Amino acid sequence: MDLKTESLPGSREGVRIFRLTGPFTLPGVFEFQSLVRTSDDPVIIVDLNAVPFMDSAALGAIMYLHASRARRKDDYALVGVNERLQTMFQVGGVDEILVTYPTVAEAEAALRGKAASS
Repeated sequence: MDLKTESLPGSREGVRIFRLTGPFTLPGVFEFQSLVRTSDDPVIIVDLNAVPFMDSAALGAIMYLHASRARRKDDYALVGVNERLQTMFQVGGVDEILVTYPTVAEAEAALRGKAASS
């Protein structure tokens, strides 16, 4: 099964949700990075609820998201990180720097100020 990527509006202006479905591996990395590069929303939320696993290329794409949002001083969050993905983040030593929330609603509530001020 290939990765399916959807770009959806958040519950308010300035929030973009990328919903990923399927294994996040090298073939899906380029589309994901393209979405990240072309989004001008102040807040990006990446919904990983339907991602059973990711490979090291996908982890690199997540780190690209982290770094590019930091450079722009924009916010992002990863939501729905399952145990397998959390373990990969821990093994990769990035679990402490990645912004994660259990749900899209919690991420939107936490990042409310950034989207509202844009």
